[in-house]
Amino acid sequence: MLEKVTITILTENRVTNPSLIAEQGLCFHIETPEGNFLFDTGQTNAFLHNAEHLGINLANLNSIILSHGHYDHTNGLYYYLKKFGKAEVLCHPNLFHKKFRLINGERMFIGISHEEDELKRLGAIFVFKTNPHKFSDSIQTTGEIHRITDYESLDESYQERVLESYIHDELNDDQALLLQTRQGLIILLGCAHRGVVNTVKHALRQMDSDRIYAIMGGMHLAHAPMEKIQKIVSGLAMLNPRYVVPLHCTGFYAMLHMYRVLGDRVLLLNVGDRLTLAN
Repeated sequence: MLEKVTITILTENRVTNPSLIAEQGLCFHIETPEGNFLFDTGQTNAFLHNAEHLGINLANLNSIILSHGHYDHTNGLYYYLKKFGKAEVLCHPNLFHKKFRLINGERMFIGISHEEDELKRLGAIFVFKTNPHKFSDSIQTTGEIHRITDYESLDESYQERVLESYIHDELNDDQALLLQTRQGLIILLGCAHRGVVNTVKHALRQMDSDRIYAIMGGMHLAHAPMEKIQKIVSGLAMLNPRYVVPLHCTGFYAMLHMYRVLGDRVLLLNVGDRLTLAN
C-alpha cells in the first residue's frame, strides 16, 4: 500500500492562479514511491505550461494513462510527445474510434484529433487493455466498468462511427485509475461516463477494499437532471468517502448538492492545487 501520494491538477476547467492556464479538460500528475504517472492530458499544451510553472518534471514518467477517447482528455498527448518523445501510453483499444456528440441536432466530432500512426511516429508506445492493468500492487486501472446502478444511464447524445453508420457510443473505453493507500482507496476519474457510483463500486470490488480516501475527477453531471444528481450524491454518501474532489464536467448544481450532503468532505480544487497524502 502507498504511504505517500501527491496528485497535482495540471489541467482543469477552473483556475485562480493568474500564472496558470485553465481549459475544458483534465490532467493529473501522480507522484508516488512506486512511480510517476499522468492521468489524461487535457486538450492543448496547457498542462506542459502549468507543470513547468509548478516545478514538476514530466520527462520521466512510468506511463501516461488515458481515461477515454474524447479530445479534452487526449489531445495533449501530441504536445507531450513533441516535447519529450517516447512515452508508454496505457488506454483502451477503442481510443481511436471516431467519436461524436449530437448538440442541438448537429453532429460534432469529439474524439482524439491525431491518428495512431502519427502519435507512434512521435514516440508513443501504446498498450491497449480492456481488462485492469497493474503498474504495481498498489496502482492499477479499472479496465472496462460494468454497469450496476439503474440511475446512471449512458448519455444518448454520444455516438461513434462504424463503417458508414453512426451508432450509440457505449463508452466502453471509459476507465479510472486506482491508488491503494494506507488511508483508503483513491479513485481518479476522467469523466465517469459509465457512472461515478458504478465506477466506485467497481473499484472497491476490484481492489477488495471497503475504505475510500478520495474520489477525484470529472463526474459528468453538468447537464444532469436534479433527480439523477440527488440519487448519485446519495449513492456516494452511502459509500462514505473521506474526500470528494469534483472537477471538470461535474457541474455547479452537482457540486452544490454534494456540499449540502457531504459538507467539508467536498474539496473544491483548481488548476495547480494538490491532494497530498503522507505517512
